[in-house]
Amino acid sequence: MIEKSRLKIISYVIILFILSLLVLLIINKNFELVFYIVEIAVLTLIVIFYHKHLYLTRNILFGLFLFAALHILGVYIYIGDVRLYDFWIISNILKYDNIVHFIGSFVAALIAYNLLFPYIDDKIKMKGIYLTLLLILIVSGVGAFNEILELVGVIFFNAAKDVGGYMNNAFDLVFNLLGVLAASIYLVYYYKKDKK
Repeated sequence: MIEKSRLKIISYVIILFILSLLVLLIINKNFELVFYIVEIAVLTLIVIFYHKHLYLTRNILFGLFLFAALHILGVYIYIGDVRLYDFWIISNILKYDNIVHFIGSFVAALIAYNLLFPYIDDKIKMKGIYLTLLLILIVSGVGAFNEILELVGVIFFNAAKDVGGYMNNAFDLVFNLLGVLAASIYLVYYYKKDKK
């Protein structure tokens, strides 16, 4: 019962935050960001209403909300004249955007694993390579869908400058892959440890 109450409180805080941000963006006529916030709002509502059917643990829910918050901050916050998404943490090596993609794909891999867990044979759970390949295929599909949504932003909201070019797209996919690999290592270790 306490867990359900915590989830409701977290859900209300997130919904209030998203609605406040949405109103602010509409007032400022920033319709590209409205598009992204609506996308996050829809995903948040799906998670809130279907988290039990999706087998989402409290830690996965926290990871999802962290990812959403990092995404919103990356789009909306500026450091000087540089949007946080374009901010280099390590010059020419690691951008804020890369970290968000890494975390997002890590969480997506955990969700995919939780959805598939009841249907996956123990041999696959114990064999890291099979599990990793399965999760890479699933999360790569999710990542590709995200890039298609960014393309919608480019076409309808003239967001090419904000979304980035080919190299940005390619690095998004690379960091998605790194996030899945990290999640796979974690899951194989966790499963083997749990079986002992």
